[in-house]
Amino acid sequence: MSVEAPPVIDPPEAEPEPTHQKSPGCAHWLWRAVVFPAKFLWGVFFCSQTILTSLLVIGWSYRLAQRTAYKHWWKRSNHRAQGGEFTEFAMEDEATAGHAHSPNWFVQQNFRSLFSAPKDGSWAKHLWSLFKGFTTSFRSNLVLGIQGALNTLALTLPSGLMWWFGWDYGWNISFYKGYEQSLIGTGLFLIGSLFFIGVMFYLPLAQARQAVTGNWRTFWDVNLVIRIIRSQWVWILLLSGLIGLLSVSVLILKTAPALLSEALKIESVEQATDFLKKYFFWSAMFVLPSYVTIRVLSAKIYAHGLLYAVQNNNLELDELAPSERAVLERLDLHKSKPPVLKHWFWKIASWMGSRIGQFISAAILFWIWLGLVSAIVVTEFLIYHEAGRGWWNQQLIQLPWFNYMPTYIQPIGGEVAGAIFLSILVLAGRYVINFIKETIRHRQLPD
Repeated sequence: MSVEAPPVIDPPEAEPEPTHQKSPGCAHWLWRAVVFPAKFLWGVFFCSQTILTSLLVIGWSYRLAQRTAYKHWWKRSNHRAQGGEFTEFAMEDEATAGHAHSPNWFVQQNFRSLFSAPKDGSWAKHLWSLFKGFTTSFRSNLVLGIQGALNTLALTLPSGLMWWFGWDYGWNISFYKGYEQSLIGTGLFLIGSLFFIGVMFYLPLAQARQAVTGNWRTFWDVNLVIRIIRSQWVWILLLSGLIGLLSVSVLILKTAPALLSEALKIESVEQATDFLKKYFFWSAMFVLPSYVTIRVLSAKIYAHGLLYAVQNNNLELDELAPSERAVLERLDLHKSKPPVLKHWFWKIASWMGSRIGQFISAAILFWIWLGLVSAIVVTEFLIYHEAGRGWWNQQLIQLPWFNYMPTYIQPIGGEVAGAIFLSILVLAGRYVINFIKETIRHRQLPD
């Protein structure tokens, strides 16, 4: 995270009176004990099904990342020191009220209020409110997921396609003995690898910025993101190492079914279908928490780096997204004093921010991502996946879609085409609706 210790905040002039919060009752904990496993299983199911359902996981994780960043900033403020609760802070403003609790998959946040009878007696409006309330989170997850996937794939898909073409071209050259053209496949594969490594320097915190701001355009704030990365080298290294280790574990899960099917003596299509459906579902129990953990840690690193940059005047408030600026101003964090360097770890972190430290960090990152590329090559050499799925999608980086059903059981062409068509339809529909709302709002404004 930051190259300094946590911010030192001036104590209040008068000692605040302790606030006595009502302890959550048994019903509260029972509700959480039911809701958490349900949310987890829904996420596992979505990861193991289709591209479309994996988009919901992206959107849900982005909303969780935004809540994580807000809570991180709240913990650094006087609000927590004065005995407040994050739930109270979130509910104080309509823009953050949805983060009082972890995000839902389908219904709106705090959805139990939907069951109250309408005060004005208008049941038509109440039914419409019920419909919107029971689909709010679903719609938000889908839109945010599509936007997140498009931005991520815009940077990573070129590498995956170059890998795929270079690998297939190399095998075709080997088969047809056209060795005078062998450099084409090899060269393209190497270019794709270098491009992927370069992208991964930027991608994790760019995804975090998009998630925290809730705006797809902020993903491309290259200058701002790079400034935060340069102040967070230690945490970027640790995060990248974690992504690499978890991704290798997912690659092993991806490769295992072919070996297990031989050991289990699966011979018919029905047996293969039944086995793979169960395998992908149980494997998604590892993929989902790994994916969410990376999103949450990225959001914390981004939130800490942004706060450090603002407090040390490396970033102006005008450079932040409106949602970020509003939260920091509500918490008065933009007025806090810069942190004080004390612990030995922060001294190391400060050194990593120097030129030589940044050079060494960049070298380590290069080898981390080169190691991941090598692991991808090895697993695809052992078991090649049809339609290039092993090349153009890495679950913990791109789409958390863990389903490698053979094409003779589930064709991949219709899957990809359907996802593209629905994504275009959803984004176009959202643009039209927002345009109509904005037009109506302007007409209602007084001259």
